[in-house]
Amino acid sequence: MADGEPLFRALGPLEVRIDGGMVDLGPAKQRALLAVLLALAPDVVPVERLVDELWPHGGPGQPLRSLQVYVSALRRAMGPEGRRLTTVGRGYRLEVPDRGFDIDLFEDRVATSQEEHRAGEHEAAVATADAAQALWRGQAWQDVRGVPVIEPDAARLEELRLDLRATRAAALLALGRHRDQVPELEGLVRLHPLREDLRGNLMLALHRSGRQAEALEVYADGRVALADEAGLDPGTALRDLHAAILGDDPNLRLEDADLRARRHLPAPATALIGRRADRDELVRLLTDGTRLLTLTGPGGVGKTRLALHLAHEMAGACPDGVWFIELADLDDVRLVAPTVAESLGVDLVGEDAVTPLVDHVAGRRLLLVLDNFEQVEPAADLVARLLGAGGGVQVVVTSRVPLRVYGEHVWQLGPMAVDDAVALFSARATAADHRFDGRRVATIERICAGLDRLPLAIELAAARVSEMTLDEMADHLAARLDLASDGPPERSGRQRALRATIGWSADLLPSDTATALGRLGVFAGGFQADAAEAVGVGRQHLTVLVRSSLLVREADRFRLLETIRDYALELLAHDPDRAGVRDRHAAYHLALAEQARPGMTGTSSAALIRRLRAERANLRAAMEHDQQAGAWVDLLRLATALTIFWYRTGVRNEDLAWVELALGRAFDADDHLRGRAFYGLAICRGEQGRSEEAMAACTESHRLLQATGDDAWLARVLNSLAGLTRDAGHAAAAAPMVDEVIALRRRLADPALSLRIPLHNRAIVAMDLGDLATARWCLAEERELAAGDELEEAWVDSTLADLAITDARTEEARSLLRSALPVLRAHDAESRLVELLDSLAALAVTIGRLPEAAVLVGAADRAMADTGAVQVHADVLLRQRRVGRMLDEMLPDDRSARTREGAELDLREALDLATDWLL
Repeated sequence: MADGEPLFRALGPLEVRIDGGMVDLGPAKQRALLAVLLALAPDVVPVERLVDELWPHGGPGQPLRSLQVYVSALRRAMGPEGRRLTTVGRGYRLEVPDRGFDIDLFEDRVATSQEEHRAGEHEAAVATADAAQALWRGQAWQDVRGVPVIEPDAARLEELRLDLRATRAAALLALGRHRDQVPELEGLVRLHPLREDLRGNLMLALHRSGRQAEALEVYADGRVALADEAGLDPGTALRDLHAAILGDDPNLRLEDADLRARRHLPAPATALIGRRADRDELVRLLTDGTRLLTLTGPGGVGKTRLALHLAHEMAGACPDGVWFIELADLDDVRLVAPTVAESLGVDLVGEDAVTPLVDHVAGRRLLLVLDNFEQVEPAADLVARLLGAGGGVQVVVTSRVPLRVYGEHVWQLGPMAVDDAVALFSARATAADHRFDGRRVATIERICAGLDRLPLAIELAAARVSEMTLDEMADHLAARLDLASDGPPERSGRQRALRATIGWSADLLPSDTATALGRLGVFAGGFQADAAEAVGVGRQHLTVLVRSSLLVREADRFRLLETIRDYALELLAHDPDRAGVRDRHAAYHLALAEQARPGMTGTSSAALIRRLRAERANLRAAMEHDQQAGAWVDLLRLATALTIFWYRTGVRNEDLAWVELALGRAFDADDHLRGRAFYGLAICRGEQGRSEEAMAACTESHRLLQATGDDAWLARVLNSLAGLTRDAGHAAAAAPMVDEVIALRRRLADPALSLRIPLHNRAIVAMDLGDLATARWCLAEERELAAGDELEEAWVDSTLADLAITDARTEEARSLLRSALPVLRAHDAESRLVELLDSLAALAVTIGRLPEAAVLVGAADRAMADTGAVQVHADVLLRQRRVGRMLDEMLPDDRSARTREGAELDLREALDLATDWLL
């Protein structure tokens, strides 16, 4: 029995499959015998019952003899699996292995899907339902339906299949996929008019798709059908749904999943109150084609909150998405393009981030929200280039100053309207203290007027209603605002009012909590509670600051709004321990990076990458502190620890500049640290395609680490040096290097230094050299070491397929690719899948399908461009050797047409086509 394939299959024609092959079950009565034994398993079935089932209308003169013949024949046909059919007294029993019968699998998956749906795990429920449905190959018990015991079971299974489809539809409705579901549900309701669950799903799908009248018609049709065919009225659930649709119950509404997926936006912590006139006019401007809209105004006026609202509203007009990019944490204009590219999922290779970003947005219809742009004013040129990439690009900017870019529409955001300000104060005050009495409107208006009706100032004041009366609040604020009127002349009146409000709110804090607020100013881009503790801020301080609206909590992270962070930094400047706070901040992030580094290539790498991404601004701030403090060794340690993170997430020259700066200044660093730093620099430069610099750095790393005697690190560096040598086209020189790596790692026997990677690299080098025996031996050992790791096994199998293609063993290559490709696709192993397009093109050449090979070469080039991959010199030679020479035999026009055809395909489409053609 092949892994994952049931031995017995009855969801369609009755089949027994062993090791991927189908067993010949013989004549109809013999098949019927197996069906009865399967249907009644694991019970012992008496021979009398078997005779009745096989010959319900009378049978041969010696039915028991015929029965024995059929049993013996079945045992022989099933080979070793025939032992499962045993004689027990005057009967027979069929032993069905666990997960060995497709009906059992189907029933388990139906139950699991229903349970997942009830638990709210709707994505999982749909996936399980699809897996259950995939077991069906036709009608249940398709070719043995005349057997008496089979008929009711077949009907039961068809009903269960219908239950499954109803569950799947309900799960998809819960996910917002109502528009997709309408056609399928209409067909199911036509076939099964009395199934109220299906009818209810259709009604809900139509209603959510804006087709209320049709939803009501479906109910009316169902009521007639129930009355005519069963003499019944609709059930309670269907009647309640009908009433809710009639009343347009808001609880029935759910946004379309496709629309929801377009919004790459943070979830607002609270609803937007007021600004109705601004909202309506700004949506109209964007809808009418305004390309660049800049919301200006002082800090705390609500620019970001309004911009988020606009992005939500515009999602329907932006099929390629609406995206929010926070710029407040950036202090280097060179980081803007990479930050925007990373948010949009653009892969960057090399120094230039602007060109691939501009190419990505060209031809797309999307909206970008660039928040806090005043931090990076010179990046206005980038905005102009993005707008110039295509007419479908729109940008909303929040900034304290305009960008002064051609076509910019500037919208100055002023104070809130009086009624809106009162409503905001009351809403936030009620949230802070449920006992709040909002009937003293005149006093609230006086407080809001004193705060210049700035939303952030109002929210800060409202958070204090549990600590003082409204009259006390008005008096305290008035005194504070009088003092603020004498503030720095460069600040506007509104800025002074906001700062005064923040100061007033901070004055109400216990002294230790006010000190804690100042210390939190050291964090850029948010922080976790343990990071706050590292700089001397306890969890109790965080609780008080959140309750006072001076700190925002977002899941497991905390964040200071920029205006409040500005104030916190002023407090920090007067903290006697300010230098210690910054030292501890840098030390915490150094420890975080060094602890994460070993796991960046293991099973926990995804979680570690997410964590370091979240801390990127803090890591940058730590490096800046080390530079300013002259802590060059600490800077070198931190930058070195981060190189593997940069390598995995996109290398930026601005990041590597820290490594190079520290290498030039950290004179006290030992050879081991410097060797690791050069190694990190080498792998990052190699990822950028700067091979000569990478080779030089790797060579220097090897020299330094050789002197330290650390064989573990030496093996790692030598492996990379061999890879760079092979990539440059020098396989013969790379081979002894990889052999040395393998020998070192065998001697060290360190589980952290797996043999798998150097074995794989040695196989690649051997294939380059035409030494297929060595390649085969290396891959065989690698596969043995990878046992149990599904993704690693698939990676090895895909390389074994390359080896089989080279050796013209096409059927073996096909078999390996048929097993490896689904796993690689399921794990989204993008880089290997891109490489496999070249392998599939080589397979097409091997079997004489040159036009298909040319299409796949074009698709491979497109996929590399899409992912930012660079084909190294060795792979260029490999393609020419395997594919290029044969494609040169095609007519130039035909070859060009075919490669252009391939260039129209994305990676998924190309792999689907290759599978249809070749596998």
